[in-house]
Amino acid sequence: MQNQTFKNGQKKALIRLALITSPIIGVYTITPMILFVTSVKDVQLENFYINEFNVIKALVGISFFVFIEWMLNIWLFSYADNQLGREINKKYKYIFSYAFMFVAVLFSQIRRMEMNPIDFKMFSYYPFVAATANNTFILILYRLITGRHEKAQLELDKTKLELAQYVTQQEQLKNKIHPHFIFNALNTLKLLIKREQGAAEDYLVRLSSYLRFSITETAKDISLIKDELEFCQNYIELQKVRFANSITFHNLLPQEVINNEYLPVVTLQSLAENAIKHNAFTKRNPLVLELRLKEDGNIAFSNNVIPKRTNEETTGTGLDNLRRRFELLGNDSLSIVHHQEDKQFEVTFNTIKK
Repeated sequence: MQNQTFKNGQKKALIRLALITSPIIGVYTITPMILFVTSVKDVQLENFYINEFNVIKALVGISFFVFIEWMLNIWLFSYADNQLGREINKKYKYIFSYAFMFVAVLFSQIRRMEMNPIDFKMFSYYPFVAATANNTFILILYRLITGRHEKAQLELDKTKLELAQYVTQQEQLKNKIHPHFIFNALNTLKLLIKREQGAAEDYLVRLSSYLRFSITETAKDISLIKDELEFCQNYIELQKVRFANSITFHNLLPQEVINNEYLPVVTLQSLAENAIKHNAFTKRNPLVLELRLKEDGNIAFSNNVIPKRTNEETTGTGLDNLRRRFELLGNDSLSIVHHQEDKQFEVTFNTIKK
């Protein structure tokens, strides 16, 4: 359907160009003929009068012939293959185009000689030369127009392909959100059921809410910060049970931002997961997560850095995936800052105002 629409647009553009250029080509084709006739003093030309009516009639005739040439070439190079049911070699199309033009000019010359038997000597060849130049000019214009449309079609196809790749990439990135979380959560729930059934029930409610968000909301590209916060807080509360309340979370965002602005889905949970994964926190030295609005309007998600005893090599895949998701949504604002002096790790980003 889209390709047909594109073809129709190209056809209309070519017909418009044919209508515009046909009289223009007619004017510069007939001008040398008029100049020749008016400049030659010959007995044969005494009764050959040039008046406005004859000029207009000749101009209309030549313009019509040029338009026919246009239509023939458009049909030959754009529709002949489909309508004839087979692909025709381009050289045969060019041969047919010029052959038709020569036959038409020859026929018009014979008719002229019957009506006005005047010998124009060498200038008799001018109509063939002019028609050849005209047909060549038409073919060049045709290639320019169709080439431009083909380039636009290729750009459109390329954009569609990139968009499809971006959508696939977006889904792949979202599928990497929590690979081991469910396994750890179920193990924690199993231990709670044995020790504290009340706590196990609360844990199960939060886990259910967390999984419901994972199933329903992660199919989207963006999520309201209010929903993002609820999802992140559920995740942190679940992790608190696992890590014996050694995690603290401070939300300092104003309600106006929370209720009206958006983020790529599971942004906050991904940042919390990254902080928990790469720090060695304990009850005495807890991990402190903070979400706040900066003076420049960006949002900052920060945590204190508590290095692990074993030097664990970090690939940065989680944050890199998050950055790429921001970029796919047209927001390249995510930046990472590691403050060595106060041992703070901070990720800043812009929100999406839907």
